[in-house]
Amino acid sequence: MCIAFVAFLWLGCPARLNASDQLNWLNYETALQESKDVQRPLLLFFTSPWCYQCTEMKRKVFKDKDIISLLNERFLLVEVDISEEKQLKEDFLINYTPTSLLLDISGKPIIDVKGYIPTNRFRKLLWYVSQGHYKTTAFSDFEKKELSESADSPFTRNTQNFGKVAPAREGRPGKKGVPSIKGKTPLVIQ
Repeated sequence: MCIAFVAFLWLGCPARLNASDQLNWLNYETALQESKDVQRPLLLFFTSPWCYQCTEMKRKVFKDKDIISLLNERFLLVEVDISEEKQLKEDFLINYTPTSLLLDISGKPIIDVKGYIPTNRFRKLLWYVSQGHYKTTAFSDFEKKELSESADSPFTRNTQNFGKVAPAREGRPGKKGVPSIKGKTPLVIQ
C-alpha cells in the first residue's frame, strides 16, 4: 500500500510541474468574458500555419519560464489562426503574422506588435501593459526610461532594441488608434 502511494506521488508530481510550464490558451469569447471577471488584459496572438516567425516565437519566446509565468498570472491568452478564424482577423485588421495584439479588460486594443519579438522586449511589453503604463506613457518612452534607469534592470539583460513604434492606425469602429510596433526594425532612440 505504501509503495503504491509513493509511486503515485512520484509519477504524479512531474505532471503538476509541467502544467505550470504550459501557456493557458482560451478561445476569444471565453477570454473576453473572463477578462472582465478577473480584471486581466488579453493577449491575442495571431498566427498562420505557414508563418516561420510564429513558430520561432512559440519555440523561443513562449517557452521561456519567466514569460510563461508572467502570461499565465497576468493575462488571458488567445491564439488565433487567421486561416481558420477569419472574422477576428477582419475585426482587428490583421494583415501580418505573427501579430501580438494586447487588449484591455473591456476588449479595447492597447497596442499591437507585428513580427517576431525577442524575449526581453516581449517581457518589457507585457510589463508595460500589465502594470498599466500604457495609460500614461507611450511604449517607446517606457523603453527609454527602462534603459536609462538601471543597468541591472530585468529588462536590460541581453536586450536588443528591435521594433519601431508606428503612429496610431485607424481600425474598424471601436478599434481606432491602436499603436503598432513593427518587428526587427532598429528602434531609434534620440
